[in-house]
This record gives sequence, C-alpha cells and structure tokens, in this order.
Amino acid sequence: MSLRILSWNINGLRSLKIGMKEFLTSLEADIICLQETKVTRDMLEEPQAIVEGYSSYFSFSRKRSGYSGVATFCSQRATPFAAQEGLSGLFKGELSGGSGEQTALPGTWTTEELKDLDSEGRAVVTQHWIKDETGKEKVVAVINVYCPRVDPEKPERRRFKLRFYELLRQRAAAVWGMDSHVIIVGDINTSHKRIDHCDPDESEAFENRMERRYLNNFLKPLCIDDHKKDSQDEIKPAGSCEGEGNGGMLLNSSGVSELEQEDEEFQLLSSSTSFQVIDTFRYFYPFKEEAFTCWNVSTNSRSTNYGTRIDYIFCDEGFLPHVKDSLVLQDVMGSDHCPVALVVAGMFVPSSQLPPSCTKFFPEFRGQQQKLSSYFQPRSASEKQNNLPLHKPVVALKAATENMQNTSKRKNITGKGKSTDKKQCTEKQMSISSFFSSKASSQTSSSEDLIDDKSNCESQISENSGSTHDSLDNTNRVDDSGSQSSESSQGKLYSPPFQSDKEDTKGSNRKSNNTKNQGWGFLMKGPKPAPVCSGHKEPCVLQTVKKKGPNINRQFYACARGVGKEGDPNARCNFFKWVSR
Repeated sequence: MSLRILSWNINGLRSLKIGMKEFLTSLEADIICLQETKVTRDMLEEPQAIVEGYSSYFSFSRKRSGYSGVATFCSQRATPFAAQEGLSGLFKGELSGGSGEQTALPGTWTTEELKDLDSEGRAVVTQHWIKDETGKEKVVAVINVYCPRVDPEKPERRRFKLRFYELLRQRAAAVWGMDSHVIIVGDINTSHKRIDHCDPDESEAFENRMERRYLNNFLKPLCIDDHKKDSQDEIKPAGSCEGEGNGGMLLNSSGVSELEQEDEEFQLLSSSTSFQVIDTFRYFYPFKEEAFTCWNVSTNSRSTNYGTRIDYIFCDEGFLPHVKDSLVLQDVMGSDHCPVALVVAGMFVPSSQLPPSCTKFFPEFRGQQQKLSSYFQPRSASEKQNNLPLHKPVVALKAATENMQNTSKRKNITGKGKSTDKKQCTEKQMSISSFFSSKASSQTSSSEDLIDDKSNCESQISENSGSTHDSLDNTNRVDDSGSQSSESSQGKLYSPPFQSDKEDTKGSNRKSNNTKNQGWGFLMKGPKPAPVCSGHKEPCVLQTVKKKGPNINRQFYACARGVGKEGDPNARCNFFKWVSR
C-alpha cells in the first residue's frame, strides 16, 4: 500500500473555479499542501476551511492582505496528531517533544527577527504517524513552505530570503532531532541547478547567486556513477560513495567555505546546523531535463515549456528507503505552477483527536462569534421551552413586514398604479438610435420603444402596488404540469403589436435593427484588426507595458505564441509594433 503527498502553488485560493471538496478530491492525495493562498484570517470563509473528509491548517500573512499564505489539508486517514503554524515557535500549535518551540532552534535568534520572518504566513508543520511495509510505526513531519522571492527592486529581500532558508533548516533539524522524519514541500523560489532553468546564464553568475549557494549546502550531495548518466537508475547520497577515484561525480556540492570573500555573505551562507536533506526528484531523475514547475503566464511560456523548477519535495536521508517515486505533474492546469507529488510506501495511522491549531476550532467557525445570519434563524427547542424572547432584529423585521403589508393594502384600495406614474414612465427620453434613422423609421422605432418601456413600467407598478403576501404567492408559481410560471394572476398587460401579421413584424424589426446598427457603426467603428507577425504569419496579440518607465501602460502588438528558447521555430518570433497613439 502507498500514500501520496502533494504540493501546489495555486496562486490564490479564491481563484478556484470549483468547490473545495471537488478540488481536493480531484488531486487524489492524502496530504495536500497549498502555497500562495492569498487569504488572511478575516478573508477565510467557512466553505474554504471546513471541508468534509479533511482537516485543514492555515498560516496567514500578518503584514498585507491578500498576500502569501499556505494551507495544509489532510484526509481523514492522514489526520495529524500535532500541528503548528509558522517556523518560529511563536504562533499557535505544538510539535512532539517540544521540537516546535523557539528554544529548540539550534541557532541564536532574536524574538523580533523571528516575528518578522514568520509574519508573512509562509509555513505550516503537521506531524503524522506512518506504518511502513514491515508494520513499524514512524513519526513524519510535513513542513509546507512558501519561500520568499527576491524582488529586483528590493535587494534587502535577499537577506530576508536567506534568513528564512536558515530558519527552515534549523526548524527541520530540531524536529528531526526528536526522532521524527522530515519532509519539506513547497515553493522554494530558486531553481537550484542549470538543468532546472530554461535559459541559464552561461557565466559564473548563475552559480554565484547566494540562494543557489545556500541550497548547495542545505541539500545533501548525490553520487552518480559516470556509466549511469544515460539511465534513470536509482542513485545514492554522496556519503555512501566509496573513495574519490571510482569515477563518480557530485550532483551538488557544498562550497560555502570557499566563499568567504565578505563577512556578510559568509554570515548569510553559513548555518548553525549540519542537517541536510535530499532533493527527491533528482534522486530518481538526476538528468531529466525540462522538468519545470513554473512558467510566466503573461508570455504564454507554458505552451513552449519555457520555465523553471522551483517547487520541490525534500526529505531526510533516513526516509529515502520509504520513498517510491517523486513526480512533476505538468499536465495539471489551473495556476502558473504545476503540482509536485511524493509517493511513499506504507500507510498513515490517523490520530483520534485533531490538533488544537486545526481551523475547525477557530471561534468564527464554532459559532462563538455572532453572525448577522444567526439573528434570523428560528428559535431552538430550548428557547421555546424557556419562553425566551425573540431577538430584537427579528421583532423589527416582523414589524417592518406588517407595515409594508398595511401600506400595500391602502394602495390596493385607491387603485393599482396612478396615471401620473404611467405618464412619467412613458415620457422617457428616446433611444439614441433614433437620432441616426430616417424620419419614418424614427417614428416607428420610437413608438415601439415607448410601448416596450410602457410595458416594463406598468409591470413594475403592478408588482409594487400588490401586497407583499400576494407578490410572493404570484411569483414563480408552479402549474399542474410541473413547469414553472413567471406570470402574475393578472396576466400580460401588453401584447406585441401587429401580432396577426408576423411577417410584417419581423420585417419592420429587422429594418429598425439595421438602422440602429448603422448609427452605432458611424460613432464606434471598432478596433482595427491585429497585424500579422512576420515569423508565423499569424494574428498578433495586444499587450500592455507594465514595467515602470516612460512607456508604462503603452500598448503594443507581439507574436501570439509563447516565449521559448532562441532558435525554437515554435516559440514567439521577434515581431513588435507599437499601437499608434
């Protein structure tokens, strides 16, 4: 038996086109880790958090609304026995053996820095019992992370990102040190090697990026025999290689000690722990190319698979014997990322109790927080037994309803609809199309417009003049045949003119519509057809400059195909044309 852990940057929880239950079921996984949910706690709705058959654990941004955020959904057969929000140990939740506390971190941290690193809602940790194929139970911690991105216009974010990496590594080391295996899943936001990038820089600048240098130290080197380069055979961690003269190579190497050019760099690249993890995908597929997980949507790069691999699943070396496969699911659509999944031999042992940090225990989802809808619910049996009074809003609503009914009855006595109201409705301004038609057709179309307007106005008057009770009875009435009727008991107020001569009616309407279309065409001729690109002879797409500068918000035409490698005939050609101002 096998279990499945899936990770996906969904780029917004509220952007899902289907319900949460259907969405989670479609992924066919026991543990589903989502990144970039973009919901804060005040924005989280109950259907998104409380899903039948799952327990959920959220981390929210405390700095910005609609930003960052992660969530872990566990099926009933994978219910965790412990869970914690964040990596600092300052938020709600606890892990086994105190491994989630601030004092368990191997390094030295200030409370202010930990709060800052954990304030963007980038991590959730859940702990589970797993029974392997031999029947032995083991503790496994799943760390769901959404690592920061370095904005080119905000260089200070690089330090923030590297310190987050270090906090992630230290928390994983603390959990691992308490007899628990560790699986790290999520958007790491760095393509580790050249093979993980669609168009890597050929210079040394690619390897010298500080994020890649940190990952070189965080990830355990993998030993690959030269004669196995063309196969997808299982490879071994570098620690199990025998000697240096066996023709082996290092897939990644730890070289921080050679990069002590500056004190700040050395501080950011060094670590307080020697704990390392394995890149599970490269463990099974060390030379597989174009296994990308993220693409630029604005350039349609997914159509040409011109992207990067920045979504990973790591695990400690001791857990590797239980891993059966690591997958990149490029065929799953719905985001600018695709999911990645881990297949593990064994089965979960679900906990009988949910951890306290489960969203099911949030006060707003337990009925403790009063909601407006609760004032309009019928009284419970206990309230009726104790003769408790109704809520004031219910009394007010009842009084308002009675007042409306009395008012409507008085209107019925004086007659349905006043002539002054009909006069106001019929004296509306004529439609703009009448100014572009001939005199005869103008009179015809105007009279037709007036009749339609009069019919609509009288329908509204008749609806408003009836009592509230009558209008409810006469709306959406079902006849004996089972079909739904929308007509009131009074029937139709107006019938179409010239009903006996249908052909004449169709001809006059067609003539009137043609006249109207000619009038609008005179005012608004519509956009010009898009030019054809020179490379593929296909219509171009209209795009807008978003980058700050003198051309911001200016529009231009470009090839409709996706961006790809230079020389790829299926990729976007170099056609470019500004839209004339």
